[in-house]
Amino acid sequence: MRRIVLLAIGSVLLIGLSLSGCGSAGEPVVTFPDPNLEAAIRETLNKPSEPIYASELAGLASLSAADRGIENLSGLQYCINLTSLDLGFNQIGDVSPLANLTSLVDLRLRSNQIGDVSPLANLTSLEALDLDSNQIGDISPLANVTRLTRLFMYDNQIGDVSPLANLTSLVDLRLGSNQIGDISPLANLTSLTLLDLWDNQISDISPLVDNEGLSTGDEVYLSENPLSPDSINIYIPQLEARGVTVEY
Repeated sequence: MRRIVLLAIGSVLLIGLSLSGCGSAGEPVVTFPDPNLEAAIRETLNKPSEPIYASELAGLASLSAADRGIENLSGLQYCINLTSLDLGFNQIGDVSPLANLTSLVDLRLRSNQIGDVSPLANLTSLEALDLDSNQIGDISPLANVTRLTRLFMYDNQIGDVSPLANLTSLVDLRLGSNQIGDISPLANLTSLTLLDLWDNQISDISPLVDNEGLSTGDEVYLSENPLSPDSINIYIPQLEARGVTVEY
């Protein structure tokens, strides 16, 4: 009789261990220093309380946490299978926790406090990247993110666009309100259908005439630039003759 009781107790204990260990046995609990990011993660996981485990974060394909007052991204490095991430309109300065999220296809970081984009250099699956309204001057880390079709970097501190020369898949490029003077690196971006260069320091737009891809239905925005007489009287009419809509 005693043996039967012991076996029964053992069975109950085994069942209890199995249930309590589900999804957590042998893996670390992930903590988030930023309570606003943790709240967004918990809402996405539909998990108001209890520990958050790495396997749960690895199961996330998308996360929308825009305008949540987020400052610290620590913990997001466990979201290794994210393909879509929206962190716009926060107070983020350091994006290093995103450095190994190589499955990302769509990343939105507009209206933050980002100056250094080097952690994004290995995100070579990216097709859409929104970095509008940050503090970015050096875009060289993006030179090898060659799958990009949409790149938004309006309202930053960019002067040199040469790192974009090899991003030949770009269809939509928005560089308004920066410090750009030389646009010759854009001559080979022949997939472009929309190019926004509003409010820069551009005088010579002849590289856009050299861009053989710009044609009927494509749009170029050049307002608030110190355009040269040749740009106004020769190059813009040449673009318009090819069917390009030019606003200046």
